[in-house]
Amino acid sequence: MDQSILDIARDGVNQTAAERLLSFQGLKSSPALELQTYDIDHFGDSEKYAGASSMPLSSGSTAIMRARLSLPNLSLSLVKTFPRIIRGYQLAHAAAVVVPMDQVTSTRINGQPIGSSIVVLRGASDCLVHEPVGRLIGVIYFTPPACEPWSRLDGYHLLSPEADMLAALRDRISTTLETAANDPDFLNEPTSRAAVEQLLLNVMNTAIATSVDSRSARATTSTYLRIVAEMERLIRHDLTIWHKTTEIAERVGVSVRTLQSATQAVCGMSPHRYSRVLRLWSVRRQLRTGPARRSVKACAIAHGFWHLSEFAASYRAAFGELPSETLYRSLREHS
Repeated sequence: MDQSILDIARDGVNQTAAERLLSFQGLKSSPALELQTYDIDHFGDSEKYAGASSMPLSSGSTAIMRARLSLPNLSLSLVKTFPRIIRGYQLAHAAAVVVPMDQVTSTRINGQPIGSSIVVLRGASDCLVHEPVGRLIGVIYFTPPACEPWSRLDGYHLLSPEADMLAALRDRISTTLETAANDPDFLNEPTSRAAVEQLLLNVMNTAIATSVDSRSARATTSTYLRIVAEMERLIRHDLTIWHKTTEIAERVGVSVRTLQSATQAVCGMSPHRYSRVLRLWSVRRQLRTGPARRSVKACAIAHGFWHLSEFAASYRAAFGELPSETLYRSLREHS
């Protein structure tokens, strides 16, 4: 059995236990802590600061949640994600440090397993992240200083810390957010806010400085990313056409086996399934934001879905509702 399948299955077992340890249960909205719940249609609004965008792989049954604390020189978030593919990350002069707060190991970035690594994104970090199951992550967003270890970190990096350092960083994130939730008056004092921020930065800097950079520099990684990008450009050029895998491979200039290997490594699925996911999400966005006179049939055909009953079944499996229900709700919201 493919190792990635085993990782996803193990993640499903580990997730519940991990979330009991580190979750939103100890958090509540306060003057210091912003606590929000999103659905898959509106989560993208919260990603704009990072120049990223998520494409859901399934609607899931768990609400997408974000807790956010603003400190003088950084913001700290705890995010409950959903199965998705994430693209982008254009952070200008800022950096985002993504800390795993659970035991999920099946996530991949540019085809490389993340495991329990800390992900550092800085500047222009054109990445494709595949999260086959929802995760619990801490995100520290700030403008890094021009000194070590930050002076050598650009683009994206996978940093593997020692177990005790990862545990210390997780604990500091949890403690900081719980303080904001339960003792917001403490953070009203400028000296307290500065002290809390400095403690978090100290633990983060130590964890990063003592980590091993495990980012892959293999030529295969960049080759696979190029293949996936060219395949996606071909698909999006005319969504009414379903290209056969053999035709896509020929157009991209690789063998069918290489195309399948690249798409599986980077996106976690076959070329055909990836094409279907792209089309279904594009249909959903059009149903929600397109012209008022649009119809389900017109949207489906514009994306190559000629058999409407099969399309409706695929759409419902992906999003938990029929496309007509999405359209009706959208029209009602904008009326």
